[in-house]
Amino acid sequence: MPEEMDLIKLNTIKRYIKDVKHMRISSSSANELRIRFNSIIKKIISEGATSAKQDKRSTIMPRDITPAIATALGKKTLSPKDLIKSIKKLNPIDLGDLSKLITAYIEDEKQKKK
Repeated sequence: MPEEMDLIKLNTIKRYIKDVKHMRISSSSANELRIRFNSIIKKIISEGATSAKQDKRSTIMPRDITPAIATALGKKTLSPKDLIKSIKKLNPIDLGDLSKLITAYIEDEKQKKK
């Protein structure tokens, strides 16, 4: 049952909105927030755990969570270190496709400079 565990509770959302924002929220809206954020948090934890296991650690560290958060929330620019970490996760076919895209991008940039 741990998969079904809520990490953010419905009443916590409602209480925050009432106490901090001095507003109310409909139950359906609060429930939508609860479902979506619980899902995002679980995905981040799962990716962080995978990264820690790949490094043969049993502790999830900030270096595991930070890129997972960026991936889950759609960070636009990855650091070179995070980028290479993501590239290492690609299978050979996707890596080949990425290589072709990079080559095409370089050629396009060369053409623009002419």
